[in-house]
Amino acid sequence: MAKPSAPRRRAVAHRATFPYLKDAAGHHAPIVYLQVWSGNRWLYLQAYVDSGASWTIFHVDVAQLLGLKLSHAKRRDMSLGNGSVIPVYFHAIRVRFAGAEFLVPAGFSDALKVGFNLLGRAGFFDRFVFAFNDRARVLTATPISRYSK
Repeated sequence: MAKPSAPRRRAVAHRATFPYLKDAAGHHAPIVYLQVWSGNRWLYLQAYVDSGASWTIFHVDVAQLLGLKLSHAKRRDMSLGNGSVIPVYFHAIRVRFAGAEFLVPAGFSDALKVGFNLLGRAGFFDRFVFAFNDRARVLTATPISRYSK
C-alpha cells in the first residue's frame, strides 16, 4: 500500500485594504502609506500605487531622510512615458507594507516632477496581488503565498 502524501502546506493570506486618498488636485487616487527604515526608526511615507511603473521612485529628499548616500547608489537613466529621460539612483531599502516587512529596490530622483512618490512593480507586485476598485475607491493588496498552487 502506498504511503499517502503529506498535505500541502497553505499560508493564510491576510488581505489589506487601503481607501483611496486625495491627491494634490483633490482627486481620489490609490495612494497608500508605507513605512521605510531610516537606520534608527521607521518613517511613514505616502506613495501612489502605479501598476504602470516598473520601479518605486521617491524624491531625493526621502534619501536624505533615510541617511542614504546617493553617491554610492547605482545610477540608471530612466525613460518616462513622455519620452524624456531622468537620472534615478537605486538603493535597496527596508519597508513595511500591508503587514509584511521586506527589502525592495527603490529609486531616488529630483527630476521626476509628478509631485508624489511612486510605488512601482519591482519588489511589490511579485509579493502582492493588487486589486484597484475605482468605483469603491479602495485598493486591496493580497499577499502571494509561495505555497499556493
